[in-house]
Amino acid sequence: MSAPEPVHPLAAVARGRHGAAGAAPLRVALPAREIVQVMLRRGQDAAFAAAMRAALGMDPPGPGQAVSGSAVTAIWTQPGHWLLTAARRNEGALAARAAEAFAGMAAVADQSHGRTTIVLSGSAAREALSRGCRLDLHPRAFGQGRAAHTPIAQIGCLVHQTDDAPTFELTVFSTLAEPFLHWLLEAGAAYGVEIA
Repeated sequence: MSAPEPVHPLAAVARGRHGAAGAAPLRVALPAREIVQVMLRRGQDAAFAAAMRAALGMDPPGPGQAVSGSAVTAIWTQPGHWLLTAARRNEGALAARAAEAFAGMAAVADQSHGRTTIVLSGSAAREALSRGCRLDLHPRAFGQGRAAHTPIAQIGCLVHQTDDAPTFELTVFSTLAEPFLHWLLEAGAAYGVEIA
């Protein structure tokens, strides 16, 4: 007998249109993601970088950056710490892959159930986020491939801009995902928000 499939923390949220009826609403997606925290051990920088290149096809991103390769994205969160994210396919697969690749070099912790990613896109995404975000989200300061931790509406959030649409991946602790989404719907109400 297999374990039940995990339930997304926002599975009960009403899909469809919220807020104003405009021609270009903000779009919200609620992807199922594997999220793994990687914490480097002292003196393992070179070995870890080589292991990441071999296992994931990329170098560890530096401060404020995110990079993608082999269906996995790595996001720098603080010195010696990264989050790895990937579409959820098999429970624990990314954590097992990282633990094998970084054995002896880094500690690996599966955060897939502890954190939730909300994807926000649309021409007014920056304006909506700026209602509660302390980051300067102007394209000159924060563009594709940038990532940073910041409070948004008093909730700790990892903001990662994935493209110039713009699209933002907003990762929060799962226990705060519902109030965060409600804030996001209020912040985007003037533009209209479509939840896929």
